[in-house]
Amino acid sequence: MAYTLFLRDNPDTPSCYDWLLADVTGDVHAHGEAAERSEVEERVAELDVSKVQIAGIIPAFEVTHCTARIPGRQKRVIHQALPFAVEEQIAQDIDSVHLALGSQSHSEWQVAAIDQPTLEAYLERLKAWEYPVSALYADAMLLPLDKHQWTILVETQQALIHSRDGAWYAVPVEALSVFVDSLVHSLGSETPPEIQILATTRAQEEHRMALAALDQNPDALVHVEELTESPLALMARGALAEGAGVINLCQGRFAPADTRQHPLRRWRPVAMVAAIGIVLQLGFMLAEGYYYQNQAQRFDQQAMAIYEDLFPNDTQTHPGNLERVLTGKLRAAEEGGTAGKFLALLRYTGHQYQQLANSDSLHFDAIQFSAQRGQLRLELRGESFSQLDSMRTGLSNAGLSAQIGSVVNNDDGTRARLTITQGG
Repeated sequence: MAYTLFLRDNPDTPSCYDWLLADVTGDVHAHGEAAERSEVEERVAELDVSKVQIAGIIPAFEVTHCTARIPGRQKRVIHQALPFAVEEQIAQDIDSVHLALGSQSHSEWQVAAIDQPTLEAYLERLKAWEYPVSALYADAMLLPLDKHQWTILVETQQALIHSRDGAWYAVPVEALSVFVDSLVHSLGSETPPEIQILATTRAQEEHRMALAALDQNPDALVHVEELTESPLALMARGALAEGAGVINLCQGRFAPADTRQHPLRRWRPVAMVAAIGIVLQLGFMLAEGYYYQNQAQRFDQQAMAIYEDLFPNDTQTHPGNLERVLTGKLRAAEEGGTAGKFLALLRYTGHQYQQLANSDSLHFDAIQFSAQRGQLRLELRGESFSQLDSMRTGLSNAGLSAQIGSVVNNDDGTRARLTITQGG
C-alpha cells in the first residue's frame, strides 16, 4: 500500500516539522508536531511501511492564485498559452515564475503561480529526506469547503482562506473582518453566503474579539467552530480529497521522475489522429500565431503613440528599440537624486496598478512624496480591500516596503492610505 508523509514547517519552530503519515484511504497511521527530521524518519521506519512519498505544505503567501481562459482541450497547447493568459495577474517577470495547472471550471483553468527560486528552495529541503517528493501544496488551498462559500482557518497571527471558486488567501487576523466584508460585497449575492471559521484553542483565546466581530456579521451566515483536529490533519484530508483549488505545484520540470511521461508515448496520439488531426492542429496554431502577431503590432502602435506624444522631437526611436530607449531614460532619471527616487517609486506603483484585474475601478485621490524620508504616499479608493491589498502585495514582491493604513469601508467601496518606500 502507498503512504503519503505530509510535512509542514511548525509555526512556532520553523526548523522543526509538523508531520502526518496517511495511506491512500485517508487513514492516519502516525503524526507529530514540532519534530526534527531525524525523529520523523525514525518513527516512520519503526512502522515498517513501504512506498512512502512526501507531500510538502508551504505558506499560501508564497503562491499566487490565478485564472486562465484558454480555448482548446489539448494540454500541450494549453501549457504553451498559459504564460500569456496569466501574465497580467503576476507581479513579476513571467519567465521567473513556475505555473501549475489545476482543474477547469466555468471555462476557466485554476492556476497556481510561484517564484521559481522559492519553489526550488522548498524542494531542495524536502529532497534531503530519504523519501521521494510527490507533491507540494499551498496550505490555504487544502482547507475543505464542505457546503460553505469560504472556509477560514485561524491558527496563528495569519488567517488562511479557501473560496469555493478555487481561490485562496492569507491575511493578518486583525484585517480579517475587513477582508471578509470585502469578499461578501464582491460576491453580490442576495442570499447571505455561509462562512465556516475554524480556530485552534490557542487562536480562540488570542483572537477572541476578532472572532466575535466575525460572528456578528449581518451579511453572512458565519459559523465559528473550535478545530478539534490538528491543522495539518485538516489539510491532509483536503489534499487526499483533491477538491476545488487543490493544485500540485510539482508539474513540468518539477514533476516527480516516475510520473513524467515517457518520450515514446507522445507518438500514440499521432498514430490515432492521423493526417486530418495534423491539419486541424496546424490550422489552430496558425490562427493562434496570427492573433498574437496582431496583438503585438497593436501594442507596438499604442506604445509609440504615447512615446511620440511625450518626446515629439525624437525621430530615431522605433518599436524595435523603444524598450532600450525608455530604459536608458528611466535610468538617467533615477540617477538624478530626489526626482529619481520619486520617479522610481512612481514607476513601480504604476506597473502594479496595470497588473490589477479591473484597474479602472481603482482611483488615486492624492499623491504625496517626502524627499527627506524617500516615501511615496497614495490616497486610494477601490472596490474592496482585497483590490488594494493586491496592489500592496505586488509592490512588496517587487522588493519595496508597502503598508496599508487608515482603511475605511463605505457603501461605494474602500478607502485607504498606501505608503511606499524603497527597501524591505
